[in-house]
Amino acid sequence: MKNGEEEGLTCIYTLVSNYDDWDHYEMFQIWAVDDYVRANPDDPDNPELLESFRTKEIYLRWGRETLGWAIYVFRNCIKKG
Repeated sequence: MKNGEEEGLTCIYTLVSNYDDWDHYEMFQIWAVDDYVRANPDDPDNPELLESFRTKEIYLRWGRETLGWAIYVFRNCIKKG
């Protein structure tokens, strides 16, 4: 797989997540599951969904130091014609 620059694009902006960004992402996932389970108490998938709360502990203990994300914005700067 080629990266953007290998495709002839120019990176014009980069945004790299920090711990706060990643914490918000992870916690909003858990919040959404909690909201869903409360609104749908008879859903047979709830036990599996609630397992994601255990994922929170795993994230805080081990994942926080290793996970992250970034956004790269590329522009095609090649003039055509």
